[in-house]
Amino acid sequence: MKVASIIILLLLAVVSTPIVLCAQKITIDADAKTVDISPDFNDIDVHLNAVKKRPEFSAGKKAWQHFLRSNINIRIPFANKAKPGTYWVLIRFIVGRDGKLRAIGADTNCGYGMEAEVIRCIQKSANWIPAETKTGIKVSFTMRTAVTFVVKQNDVTIGFE
Repeated sequence: MKVASIIILLLLAVVSTPIVLCAQKITIDADAKTVDISPDFNDIDVHLNAVKKRPEFSAGKKAWQHFLRSNINIRIPFANKAKPGTYWVLIRFIVGRDGKLRAIGADTNCGYGMEAEVIRCIQKSANWIPAETKTGIKVSFTMRTAVTFVVKQNDVTIGFE
């Protein structure tokens, strides 16, 4: 009886264990504090949080700030009756290895429609230049962008960090 129980448990363990087939090789260099991957033959979207080259807006950081400044509707805080003050909005998004933005969401909750407006604006963005590993392989990467709304009695300004 004990042998049969053990065999059944082993069979259940083998059957319930997922089999993962992956044609990738991951190399960890502890001295250089880097992680590198081989080309992804299985079309797997690899996401790393440490890369050689971070993603960037196709025309650079100043162009990204200009894009945000030109597309964010600064009347939104007034329309939602925001009280005068400084509001720091932090939005995160993933730049895919194809440069497309996805999983855009807010890390803050200032309210008054400010996070929703910045998200709406970022959704209109053109593709970015994706992140790359040390060997030039494009990977997904999570970015964050901060927008500061300064609401005054009759004026709203925005700034970037």
